[in-house]
Amino acid sequence: MSRVIAVANQKGGIGKTTTAVNIAFDLAEMGKKVLLIDTDGQCNSTDTCRAQVEGVATLYDLLFENERASDCIQHMEKLDVIASDKLLKNPETKFPDDATRLFTLCDACEEIREQYDFIIIDTPPTLGCMLSNALTFADEVVIPVTCDRYGMEGISDLYVTIHATQKYTNRNLRVTGVLLNKYKEKTTLCREISEALPSVLAMFETTVFETKVRECEDCKKAQSARMGVQAYNAKCTTAKDYWNVCEEIVRRRA
Repeated sequence: MSRVIAVANQKGGIGKTTTAVNIAFDLAEMGKKVLLIDTDGQCNSTDTCRAQVEGVATLYDLLFENERASDCIQHMEKLDVIASDKLLKNPETKFPDDATRLFTLCDACEEIREQYDFIIIDTPPTLGCMLSNALTFADEVVIPVTCDRYGMEGISDLYVTIHATQKYTNRNLRVTGVLLNKYKEKTTLCREISEALPSVLAMFETTVFETKVRECEDCKKAQSARMGVQAYNAKCTTAKDYWNVCEEIVRRRA
């Protein structure tokens, strides 16, 4: 059975897209059949995967032009991608003005869902209809956060949206875990938040990933090279950490 995982946090700059892309690449390296769906109008995941935007069917066409999901998939070397589109920067008015608006993505992808072991969704860094569509389609949510007070605030805001989704459109949605990102072990604030986070999240019935993702220069270089960090340098700390995160995800069955 496929697992649909949304990577979400409406706070920018926390490594959400980096997490989504590297999880997708690493799961594919583990032999899983993976589809990455980029729902962010900035198209960063699309660009990193070297997927096309011009002259092809994109997520915009899937959602709003009645294009079939199978016709929107681009088959890349390691995984499949449904590309985002610059037209998705302001999608709110495009969704139907009725009760079906939050099920648009879920309904559109129904035909392809069981073709994959994992479907990873990179979500926009804003609350809104696109994020709600992703959560309605997803089985699980991975929430990357940075170890700062603003990152913690972002979690609280996101949980309001997650709880609303669980109540109204997707009762089976669960939070796989919170992922500490750009982790610097020697900083006092990072250690304090890391230690406090499990008790804070207990009320939300989730846990923190055992693996903490450390940032290194090769991660930035991999982004510039439009590659997953594992392919760029499998020996760097970030590559090792994301690989361990994927092993945790595989163990944490939905």
